[in-house]
Amino acid sequence: MIARFAFALFMAITLSLAAAQAAPERLIIGGVDAQPTVQPLLDALQTDMPHTKAQYRQARPSQIISRLLAGVDGGEPVDVLILPTPDLAVYLANEGSASRHGASAVKHRPMQHAHWRSEVFSIGYDPAVFVVRKGAMAPIDVPPTRTELARTLEQNQARLKRRVGLVNIGIDNVSYAFASQEAMRSPLFWRISRAMGAAQARIFDSNEELLQALADGRIDLGYNVPLSAAREWMGRHPSIEVVMPQDYVLALPWTALIPENARNRSTAGDVVDFLLSDRADDALEQIGLTTPQDLTAIKNVQLIELGPELLVYLDAVKRSRFLDTWFQLVIQE
Repeated sequence: MIARFAFALFMAITLSLAAAQAAPERLIIGGVDAQPTVQPLLDALQTDMPHTKAQYRQARPSQIISRLLAGVDGGEPVDVLILPTPDLAVYLANEGSASRHGASAVKHRPMQHAHWRSEVFSIGYDPAVFVVRKGAMAPIDVPPTRTELARTLEQNQARLKRRVGLVNIGIDNVSYAFASQEAMRSPLFWRISRAMGAAQARIFDSNEELLQALADGRIDLGYNVPLSAAREWMGRHPSIEVVMPQDYVLALPWTALIPENARNRSTAGDVVDFLLSDRADDALEQIGLTTPQDLTAIKNVQLIELGPELLVYLDAVKRSRFLDTWFQLVIQE
């Protein structure tokens, strides 16, 4: 009797372990982008880690802490967070909401750019570019630098009236990151903003709206557009052309982190390792991002580095003053 009971118990445990091994491990990935945007990464991850079933959850930046990280919306907390701007990621790490991870793939990337405190990791970069409609600027030359852009706007106000476009940096987080970082680097940012206002630039809620207006012929030039968005639209609209600024190109890192309350930290670490590895490069390029290896092909690239300086323009007072100044310049009666 005892022998039969022991054998039955052994078989039950064996079957239970086999079932557990056969069932894919659930992993929650969170982000602010719509799922179609990050789907190439999710597909590549599924191929690379077939025993993991990743589920994606989207939330606004303001909801990341309250809903995704805390899991107060009734769902499980997020295991890996992927963000198109680094400031929120650095903020979360600074507040103790990110786990440390000794990513094995970091050694293949420049250490000063690959991570911050082994908590926030750069997985790819999105440069800021000018976009134009081919031939639409004639007889004006397409400006190759910020200085030339400011001069072109100042000297051709009548010709360019309502023909240039900006994205509302008070709404779009990527555009705000580009604007605040450029303002820290060069006073030309404010000169261009003033010239945009004098030319009565059109203000759009998103880069997609700006690029649609460019494709439709409603504007001729757009400023500080993410290369990832421009590449997507260029594939459908050959009339759209990208201009890499010759003075410098700001490159914004997409980041990944493992929240402190992640339930599957070990598997989440494997996901971060994958995102940092060459195996993820094809998926990153499908999204439109530039991999660290390809950044060398961009002249005068300036990486927006991970670190506490990114918190400066997250300060409510600083952000409010920055936006007030920008709106006063670009929206002129």
